[in-house]
Amino acid sequence: MAQPLFDPVDVAARVVQLLETGRRESTYKLATMMALVDICVENTPAPDGSLAVPISEITHRIVAYYWPQTRAFSRHGHLAQNKRGRSVPDQVAEARTSLVMEGLRTAEAARGTEHRRYLRLIGSVRLTVAQQPLTHLQTVPHAPNGELRDDFLFDASDFHKKMTMDEVDRIGIITLRPGVPEGLRRTSVLLRAFIRNAWIRDVIAFNRAELDAEKLVKFLFEADQSALRSLVDPLRDLQNNLCFYCGRRLGADPRVDHVLAWSTIPIDGVANLVAADSRCNLDKSARIPVRAHVDRALERPDLAEVAKTARIPLLLRRTSSAADGLYAALPVGFRLWRGVREYDPHPA
Repeated sequence: MAQPLFDPVDVAARVVQLLETGRRESTYKLATMMALVDICVENTPAPDGSLAVPISEITHRIVAYYWPQTRAFSRHGHLAQNKRGRSVPDQVAEARTSLVMEGLRTAEAARGTEHRRYLRLIGSVRLTVAQQPLTHLQTVPHAPNGELRDDFLFDASDFHKKMTMDEVDRIGIITLRPGVPEGLRRTSVLLRAFIRNAWIRDVIAFNRAELDAEKLVKFLFEADQSALRSLVDPLRDLQNNLCFYCGRRLGADPRVDHVLAWSTIPIDGVANLVAADSRCNLDKSARIPVRAHVDRALERPDLAEVAKTARIPLLLRRTSSAADGLYAALPVGFRLWRGVREYDPHPA
């Protein structure tokens, strides 16, 4: 007998309950949950409503989240993202330093080249992801008979904190239960906002410092513009020195803008990147644009050549799939950014 599908609101409520009540020694659970949300936005479930997710894909996403977060944060330096000991961000920081020196400035660029240093990083982090967040993500503390698991997201019975690499290789994937992928997709905007707020609270607590929350939001969840500088001139040429959004001439300091904002769905691919003037860039910020902007970005000619020149991956299919999932999850009437101080309602 097929399992009943979850209501999307019930899925979101149970995720929030797990994250709010569960004990966290690091931000790994939050990064893992964010990865699952993003993967569900970008992928179509099986006919029964389930979705098989490779552990390696979850790991790639987690590394990509931490990659820009390993920079120094103002006078505070590198931020701690766990309570004690060597952390996943520490491993990412070491690999990032090495890879950036070779011109691979983003996690996606490193992934695209299958660089040996990056693959070693993924292998190490993948084991940690299996031993820690995937093992404990669904643990319910303070249960009447001690701790128990509420495996409503996926069956975690084979996961444990002393897993070996061979065990992780044997398992390979987690399968989100029927209805869970659709629930995570349809509530993705709300869940991302909740996870980001929890992430900020944890970072402030782990660092035991008075951190400016507004600056911290930008640091943790906005793209690293310095990593995209190699795209400025190729995009300017591709767009005939015109702003992608308003069509006016680009000034002396154009911005590389994520059409689908990094904080909405983190995709550092040329298909999702355009050159914009400062006025449009600032006004759009992290807002979701009208679908027409995304479609125009995907239809630009010579994107593959730009990607090759800048050594930044194209990610055309991923951007298109993410857009399909994101817009399908938005409620009718949701305000979409068209231009400076211009909005259109999301259609039915």
